[in-house]
Amino acid sequence: MKNKVLVVGGGGRCHAIVDALSRSEQVEKIWCAPGNAGIAAQAECVPIADTDVAALKKFARENGVDLTVVGPEAALAAGIVDEFRAAGLKIFGHTLAATRIESSKEFAKELMAKYDIPTAGYRSFTRYEDALDYVSSRPFPAVLKYDGLAAGKGVVIAADLVEAEAALKSMLLDSAFGKGKVVVEDYLEGPEFSFMCFVDGRRVYPMPLSQDHKRAFDGDKGPNTGGMGAYTGLPFISDEDRDFAYTNILCRTAEAMAEEGRPLSGVLYGGLMKTADGIKVIEFNARFGDPETEVVLPLLKSDIYDVFDAVASGREAEPLKWKKSVTLGVVLASKGYPGKYEKGCPIELGDMSGVSVYHMGTALKDGRLVTAGGRVMMVVAEGVDLHVARDKAYEAVARVSCANLFHRDDIGHCAFETGVARVIDGNAISAAVKDRVKARVPELEAEYGRKPCLSVIIVGENPASQVYVRNKVKAAAYTGMDSRLIELDAAISEQELLEKIQELNSDDTVDGILVQLPLPRHIDESKVIYSIAKEKDVDGFHILNVGSLWIGTDCIKPCTPKGIIELIKSTGIDIKGKTAVVVGRSNIVGKPVAKLLLDENATVTIAHSRTADLKAVTLLADILVVAVGHENTVTGDMVKPGAVVIDVGMNRNAAGRLVGDIDYASVSRVASWVTPVPGGVGPMTIAMLMENTIECFLAREKRR
Repeated sequence: MKNKVLVVGGGGRCHAIVDALSRSEQVEKIWCAPGNAGIAAQAECVPIADTDVAALKKFARENGVDLTVVGPEAALAAGIVDEFRAAGLKIFGHTLAATRIESSKEFAKELMAKYDIPTAGYRSFTRYEDALDYVSSRPFPAVLKYDGLAAGKGVVIAADLVEAEAALKSMLLDSAFGKGKVVVEDYLEGPEFSFMCFVDGRRVYPMPLSQDHKRAFDGDKGPNTGGMGAYTGLPFISDEDRDFAYTNILCRTAEAMAEEGRPLSGVLYGGLMKTADGIKVIEFNARFGDPETEVVLPLLKSDIYDVFDAVASGREAEPLKWKKSVTLGVVLASKGYPGKYEKGCPIELGDMSGVSVYHMGTALKDGRLVTAGGRVMMVVAEGVDLHVARDKAYEAVARVSCANLFHRDDIGHCAFETGVARVIDGNAISAAVKDRVKARVPELEAEYGRKPCLSVIIVGENPASQVYVRNKVKAAAYTGMDSRLIELDAAISEQELLEKIQELNSDDTVDGILVQLPLPRHIDESKVIYSIAKEKDVDGFHILNVGSLWIGTDCIKPCTPKGIIELIKSTGIDIKGKTAVVVGRSNIVGKPVAKLLLDENATVTIAHSRTADLKAVTLLADILVVAVGHENTVTGDMVKPGAVVIDVGMNRNAAGRLVGDIDYASVSRVASWVTPVPGGVGPMTIAMLMENTIECFLAREKRR
């Protein structure tokens, strides 16, 4: 069933929501009220203000809207959710009672105190004199927050008493944001980050973490803004930090609001800080953050309509799937922002392929795109790491022409100052290898009258083995070579299996033979491996190939070690003369990798889990390969700054996450390049298998 959706709002946040909805297979029509010039390319814009609840309700009813999604806080504060629900209209967003978590700082602080949710200490005041006396008795800086909504301008960090007096006077005596209270908080130190979740009562669906940049100018200088950029992939927040924040802050807050009779039913935005005493709450918002939404939603692989509809309907949603990549977005703002600025300045967009452009304050004038707000647009790029995402984003920003725009040049600086390794993208590199093989296959067929042929044997029904075998056969099909999958019962005798291998050894049309390991216990794996003809041993495991590797004669090199060398070379590093340390001494990876590095003229040390003072050894490595099969074998303090680190491990940690042999978070802050898990070494094994099949084919044809 196709659905009709109304998105309420008109900035970059709503453009990102519309963009995500446009990718949904469940949506046939999108309206946006009021929308903007960029949104108009993906949705029909409706000239209704986001706070005109009566008009929006009338529009939704008359146009058969199946679901309304609310973007900005102003619409929520206008009571749109309560009004729509009373009219029987399905809507994604919090009720007025639930938005109290954002609209009242005092309410939020009292809630956190009651339910033991970590935050800064505080006091609330209605009288200017009392607030000033309290602030005067406390150390500076002082954090002063207006209790109600203030369009993001109700927080002042006063460096001294003069600034504090001015802020308190503005909030309490001059009623700059209306009559209300002021919350005075203890000043906390540490990096801030944003953690958004979809929440339906007690069900909490987390989104990727992000960090925005509030100050107008580079170096976090200048006045506060609505946000000048944001990014995902925060190296200073560990998985443990994230898990703590999810369980002890976001989930606990959802539980608390439900207990208070104010259940959440939209997005809960946690503005958090990593302090020396742990993760603490700076603020809560009851809606998508802006500009965080623009860098988070592009990473969503799941259908966003499903989670919107599930939350709005009160049903459980499917677990959300997210891309492994990261994003970085740069806001282009009108000169003068956040103060006075000119509108109506023409904008010319160059080639924006490969990035997303979310319009925040644009309009069409005589068919031309012009500025219509303080923050005008946000250019968002995706990449395997922040280096790639940043380069793509700023290259695209340079292709935006407008005399009246400015932007920050240091988005993501906190991450880069912490340390961010470049990611060695095994998926991309393996794809390039397979494409190389794919281009070679028709050439070989034209020259020799046949295609290379790979035979894969699987014994039994081991689920993991079946996945590996399917991937190998799929890769062979992609390259265009012939492949044969031979599936044998787990009860097959060792002799029967050996006879099947001998048939393939004698088959002149078969170039490569692979037997998927592990085998049933009653079969001797070594005997099976050594029964494969040396010249057809595409895995490179045969004792004659292993021996030839070590004495330096022609041989078939084992796939994973060969792939590791390819990954190292992809970084551009000259292996010659470098110090390489291989942690792991297996015959399948550790030892052959060491030999291949020696062949590249590196100075190589083989270490292992029982090496005395392993840290002293690994700290010498320009190239560090870790292949021991135990998580956290190597941590950041064991890595030489600027080293290239290859993580061969594949383990499940206590939380069930797939991890490698290194502590990725700490190592990536020190290394220059690092492989991820998954997506690093793993894909290369199959790619090198395809390349080895080509080499076996050529060697056999040359012997004819």
